[in-house]
Amino acid sequence: MDHASLTQALTHIQAHLDGDLSLNALATVAGCSPPYFARRFAALMRETPKHYTSRLRLERAALRLVLLNDPIINIALDCGFANHETFSRAFRRRFRVSPSAFREKRRLPTKPDAKAELPQRASAATPISLSSTSIRTLQPMSLAFIRHTGPYVNVPLTLWDTLLDWARRHKVPGPYILLGIAHDAPGITPDDKLRFDAAIRIPDSWGEFRPARRSRIGHQHLPGGLFALTTNVGPFTSLPAAYAEIFQRLRHNRSLAVVGLPCVEFYRVNRVTTDTAIVHTEIAVPVRNAPVRKRRPRL
Repeated sequence: MDHASLTQALTHIQAHLDGDLSLNALATVAGCSPPYFARRFAALMRETPKHYTSRLRLERAALRLVLLNDPIINIALDCGFANHETFSRAFRRRFRVSPSAFREKRRLPTKPDAKAELPQRASAATPISLSSTSIRTLQPMSLAFIRHTGPYVNVPLTLWDTLLDWARRHKVPGPYILLGIAHDAPGITPDDKLRFDAAIRIPDSWGEFRPARRSRIGHQHLPGGLFALTTNVGPFTSLPAAYAEIFQRLRHNRSLAVVGLPCVEFYRVNRVTTDTAIVHTEIAVPVRNAPVRKRRPRL
């Protein structure tokens, strides 16, 4: 199984966590036999297909338990579990606590040494600023991307250079929009398993493309939809604190339910580098309208 087939399988998994992710189904997506797919997947990902899909489903469920008020059974079904009992057993094995007890804490797990100062308003000493948060509808878009697995702070900035070089060589029309897509929540997903896609937008006029068999570059569709949009002005090192502030704001907005992931970052730069002190980063967090709760009539 080559890199293109593996990327296609990984993209299919993250888009269909509520669907059929059996070994036979995934092998069909990758275009190979189930035994061969299982061996190659485990060798490349250091996880079996079953363990990988189960882990992603449980991590999505954990995040939604914290962020959404949906019934636990609805969250279980949305994350691909057949019933409440199966979900509860798997969840307790993974997180050492029941789904209801996990939800009662109403916060994501954090490391004991985790420190994050909230971004301050722009000044000569601290060139960091966070705009107000507005709700916008993002249109679906086609993306070329390279997957990074590991801590977000270790994402190689050269990934965007590779994408830009590829786009120019293949005559992809500009201007190029540079994106980052964070698929996992630190604190729930182990650091070495965090998934981040460095990406550029592919214009609709360019049409569909199939990655080369041995290319690191994959193709995916960003569905679009309702997002909370906030502009962070400052170095890339300020993004973790910006996210903390944005999620704090959204938790106090009762008209919205925070879906949480994947979060999308749009960079207003021509090239992603660390030596740029001031960068405008549009942070897009997926949300949905919260159901209106009817007041009980007074007796």
